[in-house]
Amino acid sequence: QSSARALGGRRGGPPPARGRPGRPDASRSRAQAESPGCCRLGGGRRRAFGDEMINRETNGARPQKEEIFMFVNPKSGGNKGQDFLRVPHPFVVDLPDNRQAHVHIYSLLDGESGNKEGFKRLKQVVSTCGYPVRTIVGGGDGTVMWADSEAAKHDIHTPTQLLYGIVPLGTGNDFSRVAGWGGKNPDKILDKECKLLRGLVLKWCEAEPRGHDVWQVSISVDESEGKIKVVDKSKEESDFGDGTVNKVILPMINYFSIGQESKVGIEFDKHRTKSQTCNLFVYAYEGLCTEIQCCTAQHIGNLVRSMHHGTDSDGPVIFGQSDDSDDVPELRGNPESLMFLNVNSYAGGNAHFWQREVDIGIDPEPASEDCDVDENPGDGRLEVVTLPNILDIPLDRLDHMAKRVFSGSPFYIEFFEPDEDDNEGQLDVYCEVDGEFYHLINPESVTVTLNKTLQVLQRKEKKNESCPSLALATGSGRRIPVSL
Repeated sequence: QSSARALGGRRGGPPPARGRPGRPDASRSRAQAESPGCCRLGGGRRRAFGDEMINRETNGARPQKEEIFMFVNPKSGGNKGQDFLRVPHPFVVDLPDNRQAHVHIYSLLDGESGNKEGFKRLKQVVSTCGYPVRTIVGGGDGTVMWADSEAAKHDIHTPTQLLYGIVPLGTGNDFSRVAGWGGKNPDKILDKECKLLRGLVLKWCEAEPRGHDVWQVSISVDESEGKIKVVDKSKEESDFGDGTVNKVILPMINYFSIGQESKVGIEFDKHRTKSQTCNLFVYAYEGLCTEIQCCTAQHIGNLVRSMHHGTDSDGPVIFGQSDDSDDVPELRGNPESLMFLNVNSYAGGNAHFWQREVDIGIDPEPASEDCDVDENPGDGRLEVVTLPNILDIPLDRLDHMAKRVFSGSPFYIEFFEPDEDDNEGQLDVYCEVDGEFYHLINPESVTVTLNKTLQVLQRKEKKNESCPSLALATGSGRRIPVSL
């Protein structure tokens, strides 16, 4: 049992162990980044990355024939993904340097998991070409991890053998926006002999790779009285798996959050439409309705007993509950949301919470090296913020109200035990992982750790050129959780 439960752990119960977090454990973060599948090797040596790897394998010459694979979720973007499957095959595009790009387009729905024709063909190419292959995902942010999971099942080492790009077919498309590809769902793909797609292919070949961390979010609920609920196909809440699952591990590339905005997300999932524009209005409406119900609002100080810089409760306390005799850092106020950001884009690019000039959200404040840093999706760190109120999300463009808490990794979050006199002895917590929402009943803990670092195509920005209407991925993509 966790230390909180050994002490009783009810809301207002004994405080966690004393101690302020020290500096982010650089050696720990580097060790994670240097594990197989990441971008750094021991002794400070950096693994060849993207074009650098191609140049090594080909003595500086680009391959005459650029093989590009595209995997599409045809149901994403209000079924706009189906248009890509109607593109003539093979699809050949002439490149400016007298080379050619050959684009192979497959549906992610075709074939059984682990035995899909497109990935088998991709495996053949990466095994013989000797350099990472540009692999484009058409769907939401969750679709990126779906494709990555399938590639791994076909024995493809994705961190070194693939360069991921994306066409945004989700709702928010924050992953795409951070990579410079915009966030609007594509339209008229087949018009004028696929002119729009031809332009995209040229940009994919010009784009340069950079690292993008993939995290693991491990959620545990009480074995006897805990449940993990999701919104099912009938748009009703149902038990995750067969109802006996008390632990789930989810991949995360954008953000993980706990609190009121995730409760809104559950209601949003019950009324989600096939239109990107309509979904934005639905989310706003559900947010207003949820916020009006003050008595059931999520407040982090009533849910989270402590947060630690480490993988268990022995790690230094970042914030927790204390009394007059303790020096444990505490939250300032009682915010409605706690967010762990791998990308500094939220709600379809409408909010950018991590700003070095905003206030600190814990007291006493952490060391400057723990919060006065710039965000980077491939640096082995997550930026943690609190939101006083979910209305601060749409207003973030006007005034940054989010508060900085910490930058680093890994993290361990410990929840209160349910109060028998409150809500019939049940603690309800809502959380979100990359646009997928979960209702946790009597949760125990969450651990967030670095898994691997992928190579993502970062679009080259040209002077006086605006972002295109296409991007990477988010929102309605399918998630591949691992239940224990």
